[in-house]
Amino acid sequence: MRLRTFNAPSMKEAMAMVKAELGADAVILNTEQVGQAVKITAALDRDAILAQQPEPALDPLDAIAQALDFHRVSAPLAERLTQQAAQVLLENPHQALAAALRLRFPAQPLTERHPARPIMLVGLPGAGKTATLAKLIARAKLRKWQSVAITCDVVKAGAVEQLGTYAKALQVPAFRAGDAATLKRAVAQAPADAFIIIDTVGCNPLEAGDLAHLSELAAAVKAEMVLVMAAGGCPVESGELGQLFAEAGANRLISTRIDAARRYGGILGAAEAGRLAFAEFGISPEIATGLDVVGADRLAEWLLQTPPNRDQKHDLPHRAFGIRP
Repeated sequence: MRLRTFNAPSMKEAMAMVKAELGADAVILNTEQVGQAVKITAALDRDAILAQQPEPALDPLDAIAQALDFHRVSAPLAERLTQQAAQVLLENPHQALAAALRLRFPAQPLTERHPARPIMLVGLPGAGKTATLAKLIARAKLRKWQSVAITCDVVKAGAVEQLGTYAKALQVPAFRAGDAATLKRAVAQAPADAFIIIDTVGCNPLEAGDLAHLSELAAAVKAEMVLVMAAGGCPVESGELGQLFAEAGANRLISTRIDAARRYGGILGAAEAGRLAFAEFGISPEIATGLDVVGADRLAEWLLQTPPNRDQKHDLPHRAFGIRP
């Protein structure tokens, strides 16, 4: 604290001097009568002083570490990313982090080139698979690809109707298939050059039967499994789920609800544990524009632009990986 002493003929005048000199944030430490005068000892609170001064720029590595900590990136992954960033460019944290992300998380969009195989969307219940299917078809229409939608979710109430609504709006044929044989027939009916997107029932990867069912469906039509996962999940759980779906056959990840999450450690954990490439990202609920291809530069921007909440004591600065009270 910065201590100051003020003397004046009266308390009112002394307080006016304190306010004029130190402002409204001054803390009164002592008052006493000295003869006919009033003596006040006051100070400006340290936090108030810091608030009035610009914060010193963080070291680039510290800025990256602080951002990764805020997003709850696991300690081992955060350590690897910062080590890789340190080898690239330390003057610019964005460029350094982007380079590290580019090395660890390749981007493999689904709609930059026509997929050679049907695409089968898999994931937990409520991950946004059906909406993602519609967004992928909307992107395919921009490329003038002929598309076909198929749902294997004949269990959830309204699932078939939801797909039908999307298919009608996007003017694409839609089919339903409750088992592998029916799915095979539906794919066979599609034009040879069609972009085939398959929706599936929400899967519990902790149940071996659920994963076996997905593998059976994919094998029947030689489809590529693509994991759909909502952002904002627990990094540990998300990492385990990413690994389980990868073992079932998934190679790419579509992250949904990016706009509704503040922390992205979960999707990084899933991609890391499952060695999954990032495909598209769900950036808004809009069907026409709600899916986007995001490279390492933009992902680094997302990670760095969310400042830690300084009111939360568990947001630690510097390189305190995994250490939280």
